[in-house]
Amino acid sequence: MRHGAAGASRDLSPVGPVAYPNDACACSLCAAAINSLSETLLAGGALVVLLTLLVYADTLRRVLSRTVPVAAKTHTAFVISVYPVVALATLCAVVVPRAQLLAEAVTQGVFMAAVYQLWCLLVAYCGGEAELIRRVKPGSLNPRVGPCCCWPCCRLPLLAVTKRNVRLLRVLVLQLPVVQGLLYLVLLVMWAEEESLYEVNYMYLQPIVVLSILTGIWGLLMTIKMLSTVLASHLVLGKFLALQAVLLLAKFQGLGARALAWYSLLPCNPPLTPTVYANLMYNTAMLVEMLLLALFARTLYSKDIPDLTDGLAQGESPPSPVCVIEVSTQKDLSASPTKESNNNNNGIADETKVSYKF
Repeated sequence: MRHGAAGASRDLSPVGPVAYPNDACACSLCAAAINSLSETLLAGGALVVLLTLLVYADTLRRVLSRTVPVAAKTHTAFVISVYPVVALATLCAVVVPRAQLLAEAVTQGVFMAAVYQLWCLLVAYCGGEAELIRRVKPGSLNPRVGPCCCWPCCRLPLLAVTKRNVRLLRVLVLQLPVVQGLLYLVLLVMWAEEESLYEVNYMYLQPIVVLSILTGIWGLLMTIKMLSTVLASHLVLGKFLALQAVLLLAKFQGLGARALAWYSLLPCNPPLTPTVYANLMYNTAMLVEMLLLALFARTLYSKDIPDLTDGLAQGESPPSPVCVIEVSTQKDLSASPTKESNNNNNGIADETKVSYKF
């Protein structure tokens, strides 16, 4: 009986591991596929970044050879550097997925600084704020432009182009890098302290981010509309769109990629979570788009533009109004016998005109 009971107990015991060899093969195949995909993405991303850097170098060479003011060359070099910097930050996020937030902060900060540099570039094209005011007058500053005051209900009056209003435009654009930099610094500190703290407070800071962006773009668009006649041949609107596309692509594509992860539309193969897949798609698209935008910017900034400060650079002063005063004097020649014989018209006054210029 004991022997039978023991046999029965042996029959009921488990039969050892099930399908472990197959699971090991599947895991090894998955790891090999992931490694192959990551190597391909890294190699392709590095190639795209290298091409973007080459395009930037060629564009910078063309800009430095143009006959434009030195200040305009400096601001142009900063504006077109946004594309290689964003591409490098995006490649770092591809290599290190946990650096995604840092890459987004770099993208946002570089774009905001480039917007202010673009505003300074427009002023440099005119030769400075004083020359800008002189060239625009008797024009006016129209605040009824997008994105803040383009609605029919917006009834803001036209403003005079004065030094105070031009400085107000500068402040509207300058607040972009300052406010955005401080906000992303706060977000990075929260993320470093605890990721859940960052996720909770992220949405509460977004209204300030959006308001700052809208205000800065509004100030830049007012400047562009004010200078539309003065800088008609400088391709100002195209340069603005080439820069604005960086923000639009970063924001809307990032939101779309996160939506795919939120609604579980992407696979989950640990350690590759849906968020990792979403960030990978977003970063890959950004790399290619930065190369295309760099090529578009190269086309814009390589074209010859007139130098409005050419006369000022040669030491010529700007034209000023001249006031001419004419003084007429009359002499009675009838009393002079000598001049009377030589003059056919006796008694006609001889007029002398003296001009004074002020």
